[in-house]
Amino acid sequence: MEEKAKILIIEDDQDVIAAMRVALEAQQYQVDSAIEPEEGLSKARQGRPNLVILDVMFGRRQQAKGFEAAIEMRRDPQLAAIPILMVTAVNVKYPGFNFSPKTDGEYLPVDGFIEKPVQPQDLLLKVEALLAGKISRWKEWPQRADS
Repeated sequence: MEEKAKILIIEDDQDVIAAMRVALEAQQYQVDSAIEPEEGLSKARQGRPNLVILDVMFGRRQQAKGFEAAIEMRRDPQLAAIPILMVTAVNVKYPGFNFSPKTDGEYLPVDGFIEKPVQPQDLLLKVEALLAGKISRWKEWPQRADS
């Protein structure tokens, strides 16, 4: 029997983690989680997931640590090839922020975006698509990724 992919969720909202875990484990994915980017990066180095699902905003002060974690992953040769699916509600919480994957995505080395609240079917479709690609298109970042 083929072993399903390992997915690491880096998210500070336990309810969001639980909801994503239910959807992913129902498809037999192996799921681990971390509530802080630093913990998540450590778990990624140890566990070598096939995909990282990464939130943007962390903590009570809502710092954009997810952006920093994505950049750190791309700069780390151990983690650079792992696809990243970024989960964001930044435009809902901060309408003036105006983050757009279409215009700003070139500067942020992640492989896909999904808006909160995450719908299980949307999550599964994005996960399956990114896992099918096997490695991140940004693995050679900061050189420009292939489109």
